[in-house]
Amino acid sequence: MRMKPVHFFALEVVGRDELNNPIHEPVPIGSYKGVLTQWSLEEIAVMDREVLETHQKLLTDAPRSVLERAERVEIEGVSYAIIDLKKDFRRWRLCHVKADEP
Repeated sequence: MRMKPVHFFALEVVGRDELNNPIHEPVPIGSYKGVLTQWSLEEIAVMDREVLETHQKLLTDAPRSVLERAERVEIEGVSYAIIDLKKDFRRWRLCHVKADEP
C-alpha cells in the first residue's frame, strides 16, 4: 500500500451573510499520510448499496484528535467530507469519506 500526503481541514466561521447565517472557510489543521482503500467482501455483503457507491474508506496515520476536529480532507487535489471515524488501530485510523459533488 503506497501512502500519499493527506491534508485535513476544519471549518471555521469567518463572517455572516445578509441573513445572518454563518460563512465557513476551511482552515488547515495538519498533513499526514493516508490512502483510500477498497471495500472488503464482508463490507459489501453487509452495507447499503448507496453507501458503497458514494463513500470511500480512508486509512491514515493522523491522530484521533485531528480526525475529531477535521471536517474535510484533501487527497491528491480531490476534496472529501469526513463522514465518521470507524476504527482506531494503534498506528492507523480508518474513516469513511465522501467525495464532493462536481
